[in-house]
Amino acid sequence: MKNIKLIACDTDGVILEDTYSPILNRLSIALHIPYTSEIERNTFSRDDATALKYVSKIAGIKTEKEMQELYKLYFLERDKYIQETGNHPVLPSAPEFLKRLRSLGIPIICYGGLPLDKIDNRAKPFLEHFDQYICTGTFRPGLKEIVKDIYHFDYSEVLFIDDVNTVAEEAKKYNIPFIGVPTTHSWGFQKQDMEKTRVKYTVNSVEEITLDYLETIDGDKEIWNA
Repeated sequence: MKNIKLIACDTDGVILEDTYSPILNRLSIALHIPYTSEIERNTFSRDDATALKYVSKIAGIKTEKEMQELYKLYFLERDKYIQETGNHPVLPSAPEFLKRLRSLGIPIICYGGLPLDKIDNRAKPFLEHFDQYICTGTFRPGLKEIVKDIYHFDYSEVLFIDDVNTVAEEAKKYNIPFIGVPTTHSWGFQKQDMEKTRVKYTVNSVEEITLDYLETIDGDKEIWNA
């Protein structure tokens, strides 16, 4: 890699199984509110307080007690979903993908909105193979902070890989290299939203991110001129 000095991978939905979207869909059904692109826009890669406030508003929840009950319900539903599916949280394509990234000889980090203690314990040994896990829960979506405040790189020197369009929009704002991995849930809107944002590089899974693919991105000086 001649230009990119750091690669940052989102966890949920990129290297780990997506749990956020399925739980949000379940909650929308339980609360009798339509699942829309606006729900995704106002909750995905947002801090907990912002997401909770938005869902509470459209669900007609007004008291702080009810809001906290909804917050607890989310994590109860998440635990239930994980138990029901029985899937290992690490996506099958992730280990080989990490090996490819490691062969580049640059720092490879991962990030996500959950504190480490709330991440599925079965995923933690895999995450330890990254140089660092950064919890962005208090500074979402977190690209500026990771690039400038934590690593002190230029925006063009860090490649982000994420499944959320809000992150893509932030990358576009700062002209940051970006690969979109939008989930393909039947109820989701991320693929369409990334198309509207004109994300130049999107894949169905990290399995498609080859070394040649990364070299192409590394040499692309017009990454946001799709």
